[in-house]
Amino acid sequence: MTSAGAQEAPAPSGPLTVAPEDVLIEQSLEGGYYLYVRKTGGIQSILITESTEAPDHQAETFSYRNPAYHAENGDERRLLDGAFLPDGHYSLIDSTTIDHPTLGPAFRVFIPYIVVYGYPWSRNGEVQVLDGTYMSVRAFGAPYADYDGGYRDNPFILRVIQQPTIAEEPEYMPQAVERLTEIAEESGGDAVAGDEDPDIVETIRRLIQESPGASLDLVVALDTTESMEDNVPYLQEHLVPMLETFVGEKSPLRVGLVYYRDYMEEYLTRRIDFQDDLSYIQRAVDTIRVAGGRDIPEAVYEALFTSVTRFEWKADDRLVVLIGDAPPHPRPRGSITREIVQRAARDSGVTIHTIILPQ
Repeated sequence: MTSAGAQEAPAPSGPLTVAPEDVLIEQSLEGGYYLYVRKTGGIQSILITESTEAPDHQAETFSYRNPAYHAENGDERRLLDGAFLPDGHYSLIDSTTIDHPTLGPAFRVFIPYIVVYGYPWSRNGEVQVLDGTYMSVRAFGAPYADYDGGYRDNPFILRVIQQPTIAEEPEYMPQAVERLTEIAEESGGDAVAGDEDPDIVETIRRLIQESPGASLDLVVALDTTESMEDNVPYLQEHLVPMLETFVGEKSPLRVGLVYYRDYMEEYLTRRIDFQDDLSYIQRAVDTIRVAGGRDIPEAVYEALFTSVTRFEWKADDRLVVLIGDAPPHPRPRGSITREIVQRAARDSGVTIHTIILPQ
């Protein structure tokens, strides 16, 4: 699970002020965040907008919108210049409250990972909402974000921290299942969800057994963010002993490793080159430490690109097995895209398999 928090810029108090203790954010498996804002003072509605550096409203700002309908706020109405906007704008707005167990009466807005702003005839674009994103809670003194009732911008910074949790039932992020399945299928590989085969190591064994060649080059690409805390010890204990059962059957048998996290972490990817000495791989696996992962999407494409292009592939069977619980970023944060990864895999004759774990 991942939790999020708001770090607000200092501001004087007032009837439309939103203080840090009035805000809670929860990251959702739906592919975004639920923002809760306590209904205080005269606040009758809120609208999520670009953040401004100064509270005097001198800089032009736009409201953020969801690119697609979402049931949480998709039917909320918005007043502008005395008239309701037509359906289909999907502004990040709320004029109705829920009873929150911590905040009491509170507004709730779903913020997707990708938000858009502006229009073709004006400044426009999209923003990927990640750890460190600047946004503003625009609080209004009237419902429907009606400016006639007065308003105030309350800027904040999104801060996200992964926290391992114990869930009664596995919860998979739909975007992770969809994207990681597509990645595998496009290269002719398998995508296996953890609830279909809960033993990660046995899944890898099966994938090797189904590879017909006499020799094997295998790269295991592993998410090493904090959400993987429960999985790494099992891999450390069981992965290499399983691989040792193929010594002699697959000759030569070479194994490499790629650890991946995300941008702004200790590392984006870290590579252990092909080794035929599995004791070396065991020592490398034993050093894995999970950390970071401040938002759910991770550097999946970057990990796969490293796996496919940074190794000297020679064997009959060339496999990459990616193990993770998070999807790639919905928009590239660097130069690597899914198309680049798939092209490189085809050129190298590499098959990509994915093992999808619950959050």
